[in-house]
Amino acid sequence: MDTFEVLKKIIADKFEKPIDIITLNSTLETLEIDSLDTFDIIFEAEEKFGINVPNEEVAITTVGDVVALIDRIRAKNK
Repeated sequence: MDTFEVLKKIIADKFEKPIDIITLNSTLETLEIDSLDTFDIIFEAEEKFGINVPNEEVAITTVGDVVALIDRIRAKNK
């Protein structure tokens, strides 16, 4: 399961954004996603990937940051 593709779908569905505007370099700010929305994305990703993201790890500004964080945690859990 590709992390970026899953996150794009989560963001597109949850925030009604066109999937083609979501890139690894997209900032959460330009996508109009605030800090509470970021936690919603992380929570949904935790459920999809069966992981737990510690709150202190959530220092992210781009979609690529979220992908890297989730991939790092998934790699630890293998």
